Amino acid sequence: MFNVFLLGQKIRCSKISLSAILTFFLIFAHLPNATASDAHLKGVFGPLHNWPIIPIAMMLMPDGRIFAYGTTPAGVQNGLMHYSIWDPTAGTGSNAFQTLPNITSTDIFCAAQAHVPDTGEALIVGGDGRVNTLRNYANSDVNIFDPATDSLIRQSQQMTFKRWYATLVTLPNGEHAVLGGRNDRLFAGSPTIPATAATYSPTPEVRSKNGQWRTLSTATSDIAYGKLGGESWNYPRAWVRPLGEIFILTGSGAMFKLDTAGTGTLLKYPLNIATGQAFLPTIMFSQGRILSVRKNRKSYVVDFNGAGQPVATVSGNLAYDRQYGNLTVLPDGRVWANGGSSTGNDLAGMALESELWNPATNIWMPAAIASTARLYHSTSLLLMDGTVITGGGGAPGPLKQLNGEIYYPPYLFKTDGSGEFAPRMQIIDSPNSLIGWNQDFSVQATDKITRVTLVRAGAVTHTFNNEARFFDLPVSQAGSVVTVRSPLNANIAPPGFYMLFVWDASGVPSIAKMIQIG
Repeated sequence: MFNVFLLGQKIRCSKISLSAILTFFLIFAHLPNATASDAHLKGVFGPLHNWPIIPIAMMLMPDGRIFAYGTTPAGVQNGLMHYSIWDPTAGTGSNAFQTLPNITSTDIFCAAQAHVPDTGEALIVGGDGRVNTLRNYANSDVNIFDPATDSLIRQSQQMTFKRWYATLVTLPNGEHAVLGGRNDRLFAGSPTIPATAATYSPTPEVRSKNGQWRTLSTATSDIAYGKLGGESWNYPRAWVRPLGEIFILTGSGAMFKLDTAGTGTLLKYPLNIATGQAFLPTIMFSQGRILSVRKNRKSYVVDFNGAGQPVATVSGNLAYDRQYGNLTVLPDGRVWANGGSSTGNDLAGMALESELWNPATNIWMPAAIASTARLYHSTSLLLMDGTVITGGGGAPGPLKQLNGEIYYPPYLFKTDGSGEFAPRMQIIDSPNSLIGWNQDFSVQATDKITRVTLVRAGAVTHTFNNEARFFDLPVSQAGSVVTVRSPLNANIAPPGFYMLFVWDASGVPSIAKMIQIG
């Protein structure tokens, strides 16, 4: 009998085998050289590793694997041909990835995506279309990726409108609202191809749990999710409010409330914040509160918990302009910013240094430095072990980024400046069945639990993780077994799958266990 320590966790092995040794080194292949004296303050990036496609879109599945799509293995924009699945527990070698053919006849490049709450499947709507051999028009198709069979399945019921760059919002009742998207692109014409004018899809739709669609015909808006509002059609920034409606923040700074009942009701708030851009990131970091990066490195917190109009507060200036960058909410409640450029999809102004934002102080602090740019079509997604996968960029771009890097946040390291990983306790017991809202449940770990947090399984594309949620579940008394209560209702925590992290007295999290709320 011998022990192996992986990220501070002891693994007991009864015998040495070639396969065990290979597995061990596969897992360690994506670990950083953890010798940085400031790793406990800034975190560390692991080595660059190859991907079989550019991961333009990534989703965390309930089994911990990553479903990704967007390009061919040559890095050419096309979701019609392939999609990939990555198993982080298998490391970052080629054996950890599986690339499968897309046989749906739908090009899911630049589609909208969200999880199906009951099953954890990936719901994908819209995407790319060709008109007269030209790309970047739109389609109205609906597809579902089933992680149980690793299959992508075309659904029989299509949307009413074609959508390219739309947003899917998971509703409290398990339905989905789709907002925005472009239909036709602007093309000046050529001797052989006629001109086309840009058209958009400013009327929302709702997909019921049985796959039927209904149109919100009385909530059409060019400003909220159409051709105006600072390209508000472009992956509209939208989330469910704690009171049940959908909150929308546009690139122009205007804000709206959408009630999806009946044929829909849209209300514009009188409050505006500073102007943003279509490819500056925004993320929900706590209940009814979002962090939004705007122009000139400004950031704002917008709180829409109340019945009245939202409350916006300045939340500090970033060190870098992060056009095409990403925000990731971490399991300790902080937000990590990475990638982007001050000159758009261009290496001249690229930001390699990442930043950490603390919601308790509104202060941005410098974090680890990446080895390569993450620009247009790059993604970042929280994994079950508390690390963040960053990948992609390109199609088009200055670099064709068929690669990824893993960010190891500060909470994974000892605080003594050694750069060594801290020991991590393990979750022994947690809910294995569906739990309801405002429900007590117990968690058991190998050490004393001082904190319990939840992070919703993410879905990210084009600088926007529309599924992200974070919850700090109060622990009344520390112990190896604690009882906590799930979020109050479905408006606050939409039904679906959440990563459950427990923390020790040193502020080190366990590897998460996935739980389902519904």
